Amino acid sequence: MTGYPECVLARELGLCYVNISLITDYDAGLEGHPDIAPVTHEAMIEVFNQNNDRLRMLLQELVAALPEKPSCNCYKHLIDGRIG
Repeated sequence: MTGYPECVLARELGLCYVNISLITDYDAGLEGHPDIAPVTHEAMIEVFNQNNDRLRMLLQELVAALPEKPSCNCYKHLIDGRIG
């Protein structure tokens, strides 16, 4: 998955944006490789749940660290913008 449509829409709205990717398996594109065992559904779910715990902790830390006032100019993006 990509963050492409979300980052463009966030920019249009003048919103700050960050992408957080949660990797669930390592074997994409390696099917049939003799040295790499396929990832099972159960293993993927286990990693997904571990990632959710990490994501929860990251978001709590991120929200706690947000400044009261933004230090960026994201919100000003459209002030001088032109269409066409």
